[in-house]
Amino acid sequence: MKRKRMLSAILTSVLLCIITCTACSKKDDVYIAEDSEKSVITLFTQGMNVSDAIEEYCHNLKSRSGQNIVLYTDSADYYDDEGLSYRELLAKRLASGKADDIYLIPAEDVLDFSSKGYIYDLSDLECVNNLSNDALIQSTYDGKIFSIPLSYTCFGFVWNMDMLRKYGLELPNNLEEFWTVCEKLKQNGIVPYGANCDFGLGLPAMCAGLYDVYQSDDSDQLLTDLSDGTTPISTYMEDGFSLIEEMIAQGYMDPEQAINTLPFSEEETQYFADGKCAFISALYRAKTFEGYSFEIEMTPLPVLEEGKICVVGADQRLAVNPNSKQLDDALTILEYMGKTSTLDSIANELGKISSSKNVTAPDIPESEEIISYVAHGRQIPNQDFRLHFNVWNNVKELALKVCQGTNAQDAAAEYDERQKTEIATYGQ
Repeated sequence: MKRKRMLSAILTSVLLCIITCTACSKKDDVYIAEDSEKSVITLFTQGMNVSDAIEEYCHNLKSRSGQNIVLYTDSADYYDDEGLSYRELLAKRLASGKADDIYLIPAEDVLDFSSKGYIYDLSDLECVNNLSNDALIQSTYDGKIFSIPLSYTCFGFVWNMDMLRKYGLELPNNLEEFWTVCEKLKQNGIVPYGANCDFGLGLPAMCAGLYDVYQSDDSDQLLTDLSDGTTPISTYMEDGFSLIEEMIAQGYMDPEQAINTLPFSEEETQYFADGKCAFISALYRAKTFEGYSFEIEMTPLPVLEEGKICVVGADQRLAVNPNSKQLDDALTILEYMGKTSTLDSIANELGKISSSKNVTAPDIPESEEIISYVAHGRQIPNQDFRLHFNVWNNVKELALKVCQGTNAQDAAAEYDERQKTEIATYGQ
Protein backbone atom coordinates (compact mmCIF):
# COMPACT_ATOMS: atom_id res chain seq x y z
CA MET A 1 0.00 0.00 0.00
CA LYS A 2 1.23 3.45 -0.85
CA ARG A 3 -0.18 5.85 1.72
CA LYS A 4 -2.95 6.84 4.08
CA ARG A 5 -4.40 10.31 4.22
CA MET A 6 -7.54 12.41 4.47
CA LEU A 7 -9.00 15.47 2.85
CA SER A 8 -7.11 18.36 4.40
CA ALA A 9 -9.78 21.06 4.28
CA ILE A 10 -12.13 19.42 6.79
CA LEU A 11 -9.84 17.83 9.33
CA THR A 12 -9.78 20.48 12.05
CA SER A 13 -11.51 18.48 14.78
CA VAL A 14 -10.62 15.04 13.49
CA LEU A 15 -8.08 12.89 15.30
CA LEU A 16 -6.57 10.09 13.26
CA CYS A 17 -4.86 7.07 14.72
CA ILE A 18 -3.44 5.02 11.85
CA ILE A 19 -2.29 1.45 12.35
CA THR A 20 -0.19 0.37 9.38
CA CYS A 21 -1.64 -2.57 7.49
CA THR A 22 1.09 -5.10 6.84
CA ALA A 23 -0.26 -7.88 4.61
CA CYS A 24 -3.64 -6.81 6.05
CA SER A 25 -3.04 -8.53 9.36
CA LYS A 26 -4.45 -5.37 10.93
CA LYS A 27 -7.12 -3.00 9.75
CA ASP A 28 -6.51 0.74 9.65
CA ASP A 29 -8.63 2.45 12.30
CA VAL A 30 -10.04 5.95 12.14
CA TYR A 31 -11.03 7.65 15.41
CA ILE A 32 -13.24 10.72 15.35
CA ALA A 33 -13.84 13.04 18.27
CA GLU A 34 -17.27 12.36 19.77
CA ASP A 35 -18.45 15.92 19.23
CA SER A 36 -17.34 15.98 15.61
CA GLU A 37 -20.06 16.78 13.07
CA LYS A 38 -18.50 14.64 10.37
CA SER A 39 -19.19 11.41 8.55
CA VAL A 40 -16.07 9.39 7.75
CA ILE A 41 -15.95 7.24 4.60
CA THR A 42 -13.02 4.97 3.82
CA LEU A 43 -11.93 4.21 0.26
CA PHE A 44 -9.45 1.65 -1.12
CA THR A 45 -8.17 2.18 -4.66
CA GLN A 46 -5.63 1.02 -7.20
CA GLY A 47 -2.99 3.73 -7.39
CA MET A 48 -2.63 7.15 -5.82
CA ASN A 49 -3.72 9.03 -8.94
CA VAL A 50 -7.23 7.59 -8.63
CA SER A 51 -7.37 8.50 -4.94
CA ASP A 52 -6.21 12.02 -5.80
CA ALA A 53 -8.94 12.44 -8.39
CA ILE A 54 -11.74 11.14 -6.18
CA GLU A 55 -10.64 13.28 -3.23
CA GLU A 56 -10.60 16.35 -5.42
CA TYR A 57 -14.15 15.82 -6.62
CA CYS A 58 -15.54 14.91 -3.19
CA HIS A 59 -13.90 17.86 -1.45
CA ASN A 60 -17.07 19.64 -0.34
CA LEU A 61 -19.69 16.89 -0.19
CA LYS A 62 -22.15 16.79 2.67
CA SER A 63 -24.34 13.99 4.00
CA ARG A 64 -28.13 14.15 3.90
CA SER A 65 -28.08 15.36 7.49
CA GLY A 66 -25.75 18.20 6.52
CA GLN A 67 -22.58 16.76 8.03
CA ASN A 68 -19.30 17.10 6.20
CA ILE A 69 -18.23 13.86 4.57
CA VAL A 70 -14.60 13.10 5.31
CA LEU A 71 -12.96 10.77 2.81
CA TYR A 72 -10.11 8.63 4.11
CA THR A 73 -8.18 6.93 1.31
CA ASP A 74 -5.71 4.11 0.97
CA SER A 75 -4.22 2.60 -2.18
CA ALA A 76 -2.11 -0.24 -3.51
CA ASP A 77 -0.75 -1.27 -6.88
CA TYR A 78 -2.58 -3.89 -8.94
CA TYR A 79 0.75 -5.59 -9.58
CA ASP A 80 3.19 -5.58 -6.69
CA ASP A 81 6.53 -7.35 -6.63
CA GLU A 82 7.01 -6.34 -2.99
CA GLY A 83 4.37 -7.73 -0.66
CA LEU A 84 0.73 -8.23 -1.58
CA SER A 85 -1.06 -6.96 -4.67
CA TYR A 86 -4.21 -4.82 -4.62
CA ARG A 87 -6.42 -7.85 -5.24
CA GLU A 88 -4.84 -9.82 -2.40
CA LEU A 89 -5.12 -6.91 0.01
CA LEU A 90 -8.71 -6.17 -0.99
CA ALA A 91 -9.80 -9.78 -0.46
CA LYS A 92 -8.27 -9.78 3.02
CA ARG A 93 -9.86 -6.46 3.92
CA LEU A 94 -13.31 -7.59 2.81
CA ALA A 95 -12.97 -10.94 4.57
CA SER A 96 -12.08 -9.16 7.82
CA GLY A 97 -15.62 -7.79 8.14
CA LYS A 98 -14.19 -4.32 8.75
CA ALA A 99 -13.48 -3.41 5.19
CA ASP A 100 -13.65 -0.07 3.45
CA ASP A 101 -16.95 1.62 2.62
CA ILE A 102 -16.00 2.03 -1.05
CA TYR A 103 -13.48 0.08 -3.10
CA LEU A 104 -12.42 -0.46 -6.68
CA ILE A 105 -13.59 -3.91 -7.74
CA PRO A 106 -11.43 -5.80 -10.27
CA ALA A 107 -13.39 -7.39 -13.10
CA GLU A 108 -12.00 -10.84 -12.35
CA ASP A 109 -13.29 -10.77 -8.75
CA VAL A 110 -16.91 -9.83 -9.41
CA LEU A 111 -18.26 -13.40 -9.50
CA ASP A 112 -16.47 -14.37 -6.30
CA PHE A 113 -17.38 -11.18 -4.45
CA SER A 114 -21.02 -11.51 -5.47
CA SER A 115 -21.18 -15.05 -4.08
CA LYS A 116 -19.67 -13.82 -0.80
CA GLY A 117 -22.06 -10.89 -0.39
CA TYR A 118 -19.43 -8.19 -0.84
CA ILE A 119 -21.38 -6.25 -3.48
CA TYR A 120 -24.13 -3.69 -2.97
CA ASP A 121 -26.69 -3.34 -5.78
CA LEU A 122 -26.46 0.22 -7.15
CA SER A 123 -29.46 -0.08 -9.47
CA ASP A 124 -31.44 2.61 -7.65
CA LEU A 125 -28.80 5.30 -8.11
CA GLU A 126 -29.80 7.99 -10.59
CA CYS A 127 -26.27 8.17 -11.99
CA VAL A 128 -26.50 4.72 -13.61
CA ASN A 129 -28.57 6.44 -16.31
CA ASN A 130 -25.47 8.48 -17.20
CA LEU A 131 -23.40 5.44 -18.17
CA SER A 132 -22.84 4.43 -21.77
CA ASN A 133 -24.54 1.21 -22.81
CA ASP A 134 -21.23 -0.67 -22.93
CA ALA A 135 -20.13 0.62 -19.53
CA LEU A 136 -23.50 -0.31 -18.03
CA ILE A 137 -23.38 -3.84 -19.47
CA GLN A 138 -19.94 -4.31 -17.98
CA SER A 139 -21.16 -3.07 -14.61
CA THR A 140 -24.07 -5.50 -14.36
CA TYR A 141 -23.99 -9.06 -13.05
CA ASP A 142 -26.92 -11.32 -12.18
CA GLY A 143 -29.35 -8.43 -12.62
CA LYS A 144 -27.44 -6.15 -10.24
CA ILE A 145 -25.37 -3.08 -11.00
CA PHE A 146 -22.24 -3.71 -8.96
CA SER A 147 -20.16 -0.63 -9.80
CA ILE A 148 -19.93 2.85 -11.24
CA PRO A 149 -16.89 2.76 -13.56
CA LEU A 150 -14.92 6.01 -13.55
CA SER A 151 -13.61 5.37 -17.06
CA TYR A 152 -13.67 2.99 -19.99
CA THR A 153 -10.64 1.53 -21.68
CA CYS A 154 -9.27 -0.85 -24.29
CA PHE A 155 -6.21 -3.00 -24.84
CA GLY A 156 -4.18 -3.25 -28.02
CA PHE A 157 -0.69 -3.38 -29.53
CA VAL A 158 1.69 -0.41 -29.46
CA TRP A 159 4.11 -0.43 -32.40
CA ASN A 160 7.54 1.11 -33.00
CA MET A 161 6.73 2.77 -36.31
CA ASP A 162 10.33 3.83 -36.95
CA MET A 163 11.43 0.20 -36.72
CA LEU A 164 8.73 -0.99 -39.10
CA ARG A 165 9.76 1.63 -41.68
CA LYS A 166 13.43 0.71 -41.27
CA TYR A 167 12.65 -2.78 -42.53
CA GLY A 168 10.16 -1.67 -45.18
CA LEU A 169 7.13 -2.84 -43.20
CA GLU A 170 3.66 -1.43 -42.64
CA LEU A 171 1.18 -2.07 -39.85
CA PRO A 172 -0.43 -5.48 -40.42
CA ASN A 173 -4.19 -5.58 -41.01
CA ASN A 174 -4.87 -9.30 -40.56
CA LEU A 175 -3.25 -12.53 -39.38
CA GLU A 176 -1.45 -13.29 -42.65
CA GLU A 177 0.14 -9.83 -42.70
CA PHE A 178 0.93 -10.16 -38.98
CA TRP A 179 2.93 -13.36 -39.59
CA THR A 180 4.73 -11.69 -42.51
CA VAL A 181 5.74 -8.71 -40.37
CA CYS A 182 6.89 -10.94 -37.50
CA GLU A 183 8.98 -13.12 -39.83
CA LYS A 184 10.69 -10.15 -41.47
CA LEU A 185 11.57 -8.69 -38.07
CA LYS A 186 12.94 -12.01 -36.85
CA GLN A 187 15.12 -12.35 -39.96
CA ASN A 188 16.63 -9.00 -39.04
CA GLY A 189 17.47 -10.09 -35.51
CA ILE A 190 14.45 -8.50 -33.82
CA VAL A 191 12.17 -10.40 -31.42
CA PRO A 192 8.86 -9.00 -32.71
CA TYR A 193 6.67 -9.13 -29.60
CA GLY A 194 7.74 -7.93 -26.15
CA ALA A 195 5.06 -9.77 -24.17
CA ASN A 196 4.48 -9.47 -20.44
CA CYS A 197 3.41 -12.31 -18.13
CA ASP A 198 -0.17 -11.08 -17.73
CA PHE A 199 -2.43 -9.49 -20.32
CA GLY A 200 0.48 -9.49 -22.77
CA LEU A 201 -0.25 -13.20 -23.17
CA GLY A 202 -3.98 -13.14 -22.44
CA LEU A 203 -4.93 -10.49 -25.01
CA PRO A 204 -3.77 -12.29 -28.19
CA ALA A 205 -5.27 -15.53 -26.89
CA MET A 206 -8.65 -13.92 -26.14
CA CYS A 207 -8.80 -12.13 -29.48
CA ALA A 208 -7.87 -15.18 -31.53
CA GLY A 209 -10.09 -17.50 -29.49
CA LEU A 210 -13.26 -15.54 -28.74
CA TYR A 211 -13.65 -13.57 -31.94
CA ASP A 212 -16.21 -15.99 -33.38
CA VAL A 213 -18.41 -15.62 -30.27
CA TYR A 214 -18.65 -11.84 -30.31
CA GLN A 215 -18.80 -11.23 -34.05
CA SER A 216 -21.49 -13.85 -34.66
CA ASP A 217 -25.05 -12.76 -35.47
CA ASP A 218 -26.06 -15.38 -32.89
CA SER A 219 -23.73 -14.05 -30.20
CA ASP A 220 -26.31 -14.07 -27.39
CA GLN A 221 -27.10 -17.75 -27.89
CA LEU A 222 -23.42 -18.67 -28.10
CA LEU A 223 -22.80 -16.89 -24.80
CA THR A 224 -25.78 -18.65 -23.21
CA ASP A 225 -24.43 -22.02 -24.31
CA LEU A 226 -21.03 -21.18 -22.85
CA SER A 227 -22.50 -19.84 -19.64
CA ASP A 228 -24.52 -22.96 -18.83
CA GLY A 229 -21.77 -25.32 -19.97
CA THR A 230 -23.55 -26.63 -23.08
CA THR A 231 -20.54 -25.52 -25.10
CA PRO A 232 -17.05 -26.19 -23.68
CA ILE A 233 -14.91 -23.06 -23.69
CA SER A 234 -12.15 -25.08 -25.41
CA THR A 235 -14.32 -24.95 -28.56
CA TYR A 236 -13.00 -21.41 -29.00
CA MET A 237 -10.01 -20.98 -26.73
CA GLU A 238 -7.84 -23.79 -28.10
CA ASP A 239 -7.33 -21.53 -31.13
CA GLY A 240 -6.34 -18.70 -28.81
CA PHE A 241 -3.77 -20.74 -26.92
CA SER A 242 -2.49 -22.13 -30.22
CA LEU A 243 -1.67 -18.59 -31.34
CA ILE A 244 0.60 -18.12 -28.30
CA GLU A 245 2.13 -21.54 -28.91
CA GLU A 246 2.84 -20.67 -32.55
CA MET A 247 4.41 -17.31 -31.71
CA ILE A 248 6.80 -19.04 -29.32
CA ALA A 249 7.61 -21.85 -31.76
CA GLN A 250 8.39 -19.39 -34.57
CA GLY A 251 10.59 -17.22 -32.36
CA TYR A 252 8.23 -14.25 -32.55
CA MET A 253 8.36 -13.79 -28.78
CA ASP A 254 10.77 -14.77 -26.02
CA PRO A 255 8.89 -16.90 -23.45
CA GLU A 256 11.55 -16.42 -20.78
CA GLN A 257 11.41 -12.65 -21.16
CA ALA A 258 7.60 -12.71 -21.02
CA ILE A 259 7.49 -14.88 -17.89
CA ASN A 260 9.74 -12.45 -16.05
CA THR A 261 8.11 -9.18 -17.18
CA LEU A 262 5.28 -7.49 -15.30
CA PRO A 263 2.85 -5.15 -17.11
CA PHE A 264 3.61 -1.43 -16.76
CA SER A 265 7.01 -2.26 -15.27
CA GLU A 266 10.20 -0.36 -15.99
CA GLU A 267 11.58 -3.55 -17.52
CA GLU A 268 8.74 -3.77 -20.04
CA THR A 269 8.97 -0.10 -20.99
CA GLN A 270 12.75 -0.20 -21.32
CA TYR A 271 12.70 -3.38 -23.41
CA PHE A 272 10.47 -1.63 -25.93
CA ALA A 273 12.25 1.74 -25.67
CA ASP A 274 15.64 0.12 -26.33
CA GLY A 275 14.39 -1.38 -29.60
CA LYS A 276 14.63 -4.98 -28.44
CA CYS A 277 11.13 -5.65 -29.80
CA ALA A 278 8.84 -4.05 -32.35
CA PHE A 279 5.59 -4.01 -30.39
CA ILE A 280 4.12 -4.56 -26.94
CA SER A 281 0.59 -4.83 -25.56
CA ALA A 282 -0.83 -1.89 -23.66
CA LEU A 283 -3.82 -0.46 -21.83
CA TYR A 284 -5.22 2.67 -23.45
CA ARG A 285 -4.31 5.70 -21.36
CA ALA A 286 -2.38 8.91 -22.03
CA LYS A 287 0.69 7.60 -20.21
CA THR A 288 1.00 4.76 -22.74
CA PHE A 289 2.07 7.24 -25.42
CA GLU A 290 4.68 9.12 -23.40
CA GLY A 291 8.45 8.84 -23.12
CA TYR A 292 9.55 7.18 -26.37
CA SER A 293 12.18 8.60 -28.72
CA PHE A 294 10.50 7.03 -31.76
CA GLU A 295 7.06 7.33 -33.34
CA ILE A 296 4.50 4.90 -31.97
CA GLU A 297 0.96 3.88 -32.88
CA MET A 298 -1.64 1.89 -30.96
CA THR A 299 -3.83 -0.50 -32.92
CA PRO A 300 -6.27 -3.36 -32.38
CA LEU A 301 -4.72 -6.82 -32.55
CA PRO A 302 -4.29 -8.06 -36.18
CA VAL A 303 -4.64 -11.72 -35.20
CA LEU A 304 -7.74 -12.59 -37.22
CA GLU A 305 -7.90 -13.91 -40.75
CA GLU A 306 -10.52 -11.22 -41.43
CA GLY A 307 -8.78 -8.33 -39.68
CA LYS A 308 -8.30 -6.79 -36.25
CA ILE A 309 -10.07 -6.71 -32.91
CA CYS A 310 -9.39 -5.34 -29.43
CA VAL A 311 -10.38 -6.11 -25.86
CA VAL A 312 -12.42 -3.48 -24.02
CA GLY A 313 -13.60 -2.98 -20.48
CA ALA A 314 -15.12 -0.66 -17.93
CA ASP A 315 -12.30 0.60 -15.73
CA GLN A 316 -11.75 1.89 -12.20
CA ARG A 317 -15.05 0.39 -11.04
CA LEU A 318 -16.28 1.98 -7.80
CA ALA A 319 -18.23 -0.49 -5.64
CA VAL A 320 -19.87 -0.14 -2.24
CA ASN A 321 -19.46 -2.51 0.67
CA PRO A 322 -23.00 -3.60 1.73
CA ASN A 323 -21.73 -3.85 5.32
CA SER A 324 -20.76 -0.18 5.42
CA LYS A 325 -21.99 1.61 8.55
CA GLN A 326 -22.11 4.81 6.49
CA LEU A 327 -24.00 3.33 3.57
CA ASP A 328 -26.04 6.44 2.67
CA ASP A 329 -22.95 8.63 2.59
CA ALA A 330 -21.00 6.08 0.56
CA LEU A 331 -23.83 6.12 -1.99
CA THR A 332 -23.78 9.93 -1.95
CA ILE A 333 -20.15 9.80 -3.07
CA LEU A 334 -20.95 7.35 -5.89
CA GLU A 335 -23.93 9.43 -6.99
CA TYR A 336 -21.65 12.44 -7.27
CA MET A 337 -18.82 10.58 -9.01
CA GLY A 338 -21.35 9.18 -11.50
CA LYS A 339 -22.49 12.59 -12.76
CA THR A 340 -21.90 12.96 -16.48
CA SER A 341 -19.69 16.01 -16.00
CA THR A 342 -17.64 14.21 -13.35
CA LEU A 343 -17.16 11.07 -15.46
CA ASP A 344 -16.08 13.10 -18.49
CA SER A 345 -13.72 15.23 -16.43
CA ILE A 346 -12.10 12.44 -14.45
CA ALA A 347 -11.57 10.32 -17.58
CA ASN A 348 -9.84 13.30 -19.16
CA GLU A 349 -7.60 13.70 -16.11
CA LEU A 350 -6.71 9.99 -16.16
CA GLY A 351 -6.16 10.10 -19.93
CA LYS A 352 -8.84 7.48 -20.60
CA ILE A 353 -12.20 7.12 -22.36
CA SER A 354 -15.23 8.41 -20.48
CA SER A 355 -17.75 5.84 -19.25
CA SER A 356 -20.58 8.35 -19.74
CA LYS A 357 -22.91 8.35 -22.71
CA ASN A 358 -20.71 11.06 -24.22
CA VAL A 359 -17.87 8.51 -24.59
CA THR A 360 -15.29 11.28 -24.83
CA ALA A 361 -11.63 10.34 -25.34
CA PRO A 362 -8.32 12.22 -25.22
CA ASP A 363 -7.18 13.65 -28.55
CA ILE A 364 -4.22 11.36 -29.23
CA PRO A 365 -3.50 10.97 -32.97
CA GLU A 366 -1.51 7.78 -32.36
CA SER A 367 -4.66 6.08 -31.07
CA GLU A 368 -7.20 7.05 -33.73
CA GLU A 369 -7.56 3.56 -35.18
CA ILE A 370 -8.10 1.72 -31.91
CA ILE A 371 -10.58 4.35 -30.70
CA SER A 372 -12.56 3.91 -33.90
CA TYR A 373 -12.76 0.17 -33.18
CA VAL A 374 -14.00 0.81 -29.64
CA ALA A 375 -16.67 3.16 -30.97
CA HIS A 376 -17.73 0.56 -33.53
CA GLY A 377 -18.70 -1.87 -30.73
CA ARG A 378 -18.91 -5.66 -30.64
CA GLN A 379 -15.38 -5.92 -29.36
CA ILE A 380 -14.36 -8.54 -26.80
CA PRO A 381 -15.05 -7.52 -23.15
CA ASN A 382 -12.25 -8.36 -20.73
CA GLN A 383 -14.91 -9.98 -18.54
CA ASP A 384 -18.40 -10.72 -19.82
CA PHE A 385 -20.76 -10.88 -16.85
CA ARG A 386 -23.31 -12.84 -18.82
CA LEU A 387 -20.96 -15.78 -18.28
CA HIS A 388 -20.92 -17.69 -14.99
CA PHE A 389 -17.21 -18.32 -15.18
CA ASN A 390 -14.13 -16.14 -15.37
CA VAL A 391 -12.55 -15.18 -18.67
CA TRP A 392 -9.98 -12.45 -18.03
CA ASN A 393 -8.11 -14.17 -15.22
CA ASN A 394 -8.41 -17.73 -16.53
CA VAL A 395 -7.14 -16.85 -20.00
CA LYS A 396 -4.18 -14.90 -18.59
CA GLU A 397 -3.21 -17.74 -16.26
CA LEU A 398 -3.55 -20.47 -18.88
CA ALA A 399 -1.76 -18.47 -21.57
CA LEU A 400 1.10 -18.11 -19.08
CA LYS A 401 1.11 -21.91 -18.70
CA VAL A 402 1.48 -22.20 -22.49
CA CYS A 403 4.41 -19.81 -22.24
CA GLN A 404 5.87 -22.11 -19.58
CA GLY A 405 5.56 -25.19 -21.79
CA THR A 406 1.98 -26.51 -21.56
CA ASN A 407 0.61 -27.28 -25.02
CA ALA A 408 -2.47 -25.46 -26.31
CA GLN A 409 -4.70 -28.54 -26.23
CA ASP A 410 -3.93 -29.23 -22.56
CA ALA A 411 -4.42 -25.58 -21.63
CA ALA A 412 -7.83 -25.61 -23.35
CA ALA A 413 -8.78 -28.85 -21.55
CA GLU A 414 -7.86 -27.31 -18.21
CA TYR A 415 -10.04 -24.32 -19.07
CA ASP A 416 -12.96 -26.71 -19.63
CA GLU A 417 -12.49 -28.04 -16.10
CA ARG A 418 -12.34 -24.53 -14.66
CA GLN A 419 -15.48 -23.64 -16.61
CA LYS A 420 -17.38 -26.59 -15.09
CA THR A 421 -16.19 -25.83 -11.56
CA GLU A 422 -17.01 -22.13 -11.74
CA ILE A 423 -20.43 -22.67 -13.31
CA ALA A 424 -21.22 -25.06 -10.44
CA THR A 425 -20.09 -22.37 -7.97
CA TYR A 426 -21.46 -19.19 -9.53
CA GLY A 427 -24.17 -20.36 -11.90
CA GLN A 428 -26.79 -21.29 -9.32
